[in-house]
Amino acid sequence: METLIMIILVLATVVSFILLIIKKAKVLVITIPILLVTTLLLFGFRFSAIDAIPGKVKEIHSYDTVYGKAILYEDSFNHTFGLAQLKQSYGFLYHYDGGTNGYFIEEGKPFEVAGVGNDQKNGFLVGVKTAENSDIEAIVVGGHFEGITPFDSYDFSMNTVEENPDQYHVQKVINHFAFFVLDEYSEETWTIRGLDRDGKLVADKLFGADIRYIDW
Repeated sequence: METLIMIILVLATVVSFILLIIKKAKVLVITIPILLVTTLLLFGFRFSAIDAIPGKVKEIHSYDTVYGKAILYEDSFNHTFGLAQLKQSYGFLYHYDGGTNGYFIEEGKPFEVAGVGNDQKNGFLVGVKTAENSDIEAIVVGGHFEGITPFDSYDFSMNTVEENPDQYHVQKVINHFAFFVLDEYSEETWTIRGLDRDGKLVADKLFGADIRYIDW
């Protein structure tokens, strides 16, 4: 993508040189910025990260990353949510580099989770939206227990997390959302749990299983 920007800049320089030769200085001053900005916009570049995401969206939360920005957003029209990876070039230009969208909470479910990315280069993004009446106050990522199936009950609470802090990622739910930027996709990073204000397990999504309320 930076190669494309360089090509655009070279073309703009060539045009500038030609206009200088034919002594159209006034035309040069007006034309070059318009040409440059228009070309960048046509190729999807924007001056703010949120504007580079396709559609009309509202930023919920973002993180600066090695490649630019990671954003959790909500669609302004249908209120679904999604995740986006934005590449940054030259410190001020952003370009959409992939993501996922269209997520909503199914009826009777405690939360919905979106994930995108699968390697250490770009990381793995996890976005969670909780249901209005779920009582979930914190989201915990991690804690894949070998041998535990959706039919098995198990003990888990905020005490579990505090006793093993290196094994978990925790975010407080703010306005029903939580957002994580993790190293990579794995069984651990695709195991999600919701805890209430007392640190009690309310809901989970075990690796390979459906999202559910916990009723034991």
